[in-house]
Amino acid sequence: MMKKIFFIAITLALMLSGCGSNGQKSLMVTIQSDYPMQKSIDIYAKAMEARGYKLSGIIDHTKIAKDQNIYLLPTKSLIFNDPKRFSALLTCNPSMAIDLPIRVSVYSKLGGAVALSYTQPEYWSLKHNIKDKNCLAIIDSIARDFNTVADSIKNKSANK
Repeated sequence: MMKKIFFIAITLALMLSGCGSNGQKSLMVTIQSDYPMQKSIDIYAKAMEARGYKLSGIIDHTKIAKDQNIYLLPTKSLIFNDPKRFSALLTCNPSMAIDLPIRVSVYSKLGGAVALSYTQPEYWSLKHNIKDKNCLAIIDSIARDFNTVADSIKNKSANK
């Protein structure tokens, strides 16, 4: 009986984490940057601002950890706001306030590679039970923005 429960738990965990090769989207998006940390932040923020998002804050988790005598590889959270669209989403379901404004994590991995991660906007419709067509259209437009802007931290000349 315990083996069966364990198998079911592992299967559910893999399904929810987005693992597997069945084409399902993960709840999180992670993009490898071709640039160092600060340049990645600058390029990404500029591309987001060009799409109407305002960089309203940066949390330096490495500095916070250092103040607690904890070593942490360079890690920052970028906070982006779009008052018009985000206010509209809050009218769809006030629980959206948990996910807004949007936070994007930019961090260094061992070896120095830089990555950027964020929650897949499409997940919000499930998480917050959004069914209204106008609200779903807003979420879709945000998802398209994020997917487009993700390309900005890829060095196009290195891929030629």
